[in-house]
Amino acid sequence: MANISPVWVYYKSIATNDDLCEPKRIDGKTGTSYDINPTSINDYQYIDSSEELSGRFESKPKTIKLYYRPQTWQAVHRINMYIETLTDVHIFQTPDEHLSENVGYLNSNTFWATHVRAITGNGQFWYQVGYKHWIRYDATQIKLSDVAPEIENINYFDDAEKNKSTQPNAVVNFLPDQFLEVYAEPYGLPIGSTSDGDFVTIIKEIHDDNEIVWYRLANKGWINSIYIDKL
Repeated sequence: MANISPVWVYYKSIATNDDLCEPKRIDGKTGTSYDINPTSINDYQYIDSSEELSGRFESKPKTIKLYYRPQTWQAVHRINMYIETLTDVHIFQTPDEHLSENVGYLNSNTFWATHVRAITGNGQFWYQVGYKHWIRYDATQIKLSDVAPEIENINYFDDAEKNKSTQPNAVVNFLPDQFLEVYAEPYGLPIGSTSDGDFVTIIKEIHDDNEIVWYRLANKGWINSIYIDKL
């Protein structure tokens, strides 16, 4: 029977996470193959995707996100780095302090994870610390490192729930003695791992359009709920 396991393809701006065009639904029978060709979008250049562009239809719906950068940028890179703020640092919605809205600042002497670096048309380096939270590189204001600080000192956006409780409220249920990747965002890129039997703290829960539930784990990342048993 066809149309029982669709793949939803979303076209996202890596600068803002906004949709650049209507998502596309691909249908097929479970076990049959699919191939996705990135759509050309005016003023944008395709960069990468949350998953491989070729695969097989599964028994459950799947979402694949295609990421694009503005054509005016020189480059964009996926990274795993950490920022230490030396002063209060202004935050902008997009990597352009002249056109983008200032949405606040990072407090001095705090640590932040960053997974995207953009080089804009004028050669300026920018680092993403949230979906619509970018900071401009200035050696007098921030210090970059490939090595994580003490994990409990890393700050995240949209984590008001994080400070409510660090008491474990779930356990990872995977395969004995096996590790499971966690992601920077649902269907995003892996940023770490957790292992079967680990006690974890769920700090956020979302239900996507495909009725799949994702959990944000304190100090780790996002994980599909099928691998988590609440306590």
